[in-house]
Amino acid sequence: MTSSHPQHKPRSRQKGFVLTIELLLITTVLIIGSFVGIVAIRDALFKQVVMKQSRTATVVDATGARLGPAIDFDEHDAPRIPYIDRTVAPLAPDPAHKNYRVLISVRDDRFTSREPLYYSNENCTGTPCIKSTSDELSDSTSADGIFGTGSVSYLNAMQGGPNYAVGASPDGIKGFLFRETVESCPVSAEEVKSRYLSKKVVSGSPCEPFTLASGVPANTQCLVNIINDCNCPAGTTDQGDILDRYLVPIDRLLKTTLQSLRSIVPIQHSKVDIGTLCCPAGTELEDDGNLVNAVVYTAINTLLDTLTLGTITEGLVKELLDPLYGEPRCVSAVTLRKAEQVPSALDPSINALEAFQAPFSVNLPADAYAPGDSTSGSDYIFTAPDQEG
Repeated sequence: MTSSHPQHKPRSRQKGFVLTIELLLITTVLIIGSFVGIVAIRDALFKQVVMKQSRTATVVDATGARLGPAIDFDEHDAPRIPYIDRTVAPLAPDPAHKNYRVLISVRDDRFTSREPLYYSNENCTGTPCIKSTSDELSDSTSADGIFGTGSVSYLNAMQGGPNYAVGASPDGIKGFLFRETVESCPVSAEEVKSRYLSKKVVSGSPCEPFTLASGVPANTQCLVNIINDCNCPAGTTDQGDILDRYLVPIDRLLKTTLQSLRSIVPIQHSKVDIGTLCCPAGTELEDDGNLVNAVVYTAINTLLDTLTLGTITEGLVKELLDPLYGEPRCVSAVTLRKAEQVPSALDPSINALEAFQAPFSVNLPADAYAPGDSTSGSDYIFTAPDQEG
């Protein structure tokens, strides 16, 4: 028996979707809004980059070659740029070899550095030499002529690498870059005849005649402790650490000499205490083998200066002291290293600064407003202080 009810066919589901006006509207708004937002972000980023470049002082040479952006400015408002020396040969084996930075100030016609360069001949010719890093005493006199005001680059010392300085170039003005080597300077410090102090403000070459202090008499006002708490005068340093090495032979010779001298001169002091000697800053007491005799000779003559001696007595004293004759002297304490030119990383046959041509210049800020605008970019824009200002 069959059923009289008709069979129901399964319903087929519709594939895809129906585009409605609402969906089209939403999609159109999202797509157009996204494009508008991307364009706005692009324009904002572009403007930020342009404004940043406009505010950053970038140094270029006469040919338009870019030296780099200024990280700061020196005391003469010259932009200072970092130069990275990529030509230092690593000390093998040294897998952790690093490149070194040196800060160079750029003026319109020359390069300058904090450290000076020393030359064996006049007019900054001959063998170039440079101080070791952190040398604060031998020569820290800058262009102002006041001791302790410059000529020491602590950046060079903190890198654990060589010292750098701008030295003489063939034209005598622009300057070339030099660095310290491991070799000692072929000439002694006393033979230095000139110094290239690139920081000097001059129209021509900043080279100047220069000698490192050498062979100057030591200050002896504190040698004999007649005055308590004697201090070395300003600009000099106490040399007691060197005298301490020779106190035993000095006391022995002083004692025997005073015993012989008392038979001639009525010296009232039962015991003479040796104090210290003072040397100009940047020098140290010369230890030439005659230091003991020189100290004793100077100490006894300091005592005799307080007495009035007759002619005969002076002759006897001279005869007794002449074998001890000597003068404590101060010699330069500077240790100079041989300097070599820093070659260009692009062309090792020339100096790192040789390819750049003066006059040097910096980029100027762009006009942020359209011409004719009442708030033209040439006007001073006042910025109100914040709550802390």
